[in-house]
Amino acid sequence: MLLTPGMAAFDMDGTLLTHESKLTEGTKEALRQLQQQGCKLVLSTGRMYGSAQIPIESFPFDGYVCSNGGAVFEGDGTLVRKWLLPTEMVIGAIHALRQETIYYELHDTNSNRWMIKEDRERLEATLSEDASVEGFSILKFPYYRLARVEPLAEMLEKVESGEVEIVKFFIWHQDPDRLEWVKEQLRPWSEQVTITSSGKQNVEVIPQGVSKWEGLQYFCEKWGISPEKVMAFGDEENDREALTGAGYSVAMENASDEIKQVAKYIAPHHNEEGVARFIRERVLGDKGE
Repeated sequence: MLLTPGMAAFDMDGTLLTHESKLTEGTKEALRQLQQQGCKLVLSTGRMYGSAQIPIESFPFDGYVCSNGGAVFEGDGTLVRKWLLPTEMVIGAIHALRQETIYYELHDTNSNRWMIKEDRERLEATLSEDASVEGFSILKFPYYRLARVEPLAEMLEKVESGEVEIVKFFIWHQDPDRLEWVKEQLRPWSEQVTITSSGKQNVEVIPQGVSKWEGLQYFCEKWGISPEKVMAFGDEENDREALTGAGYSVAMENASDEIKQVAKYIAPHHNEEGVARFIRERVLGDKGE
């Protein structure tokens, strides 16, 4: 029996995109066919809206749940919902993280990645060429190069004044023990934030109660789609709530065992157009040759 989703929500890295952060033509075609059947398509990602746009090359998604649910955008890019990290938490976490030389960014509602000038300079002296984030060398990473860099005092002022609205901390390190140290530093704000991850080498901090699934509820309400008719694809811990809530939950073959246990279905590997293959076989009924 074919599946009949009214809305399909896609994680990006490790799910919809290849390891080269590409949306293949085959995947685009499967998405178009799904859309033509009347199914709404939503990106559900840890990325900010601006960075989510780069690999999709203007493909017309119907909506965007970004920053792990911290910011929700209509298909035309209009911000319709946002959940901000508390100002005092942001300032306190900056001071806590600065105790060590560690990679961290602050993401805002305007798709800016902020880095503290003094900390970035310390980092550049220690990062190796093969240090990677989202599949790219950090030192060669376009987002790293394009990050907005502010001296500590100026950054704190922007946060305190509300000029910059922070929805997420992104923290990266190759050593799992250092990430455990990060989580320990964040413990004082455990009732104000949710700590999740989009990969084994990062920690992502978002407001308490925020998740991709929470963000997707906006579109369920807007389009009158019940959770049972939502198809969600994912591969990492920050997809857990969406996979738990969706009627059709699909984990990728490359997903962690813990996430696979949450899902009802398993799609092929993300590097093998797994999303497209699942859609063709289980929704469109295309069995191939």
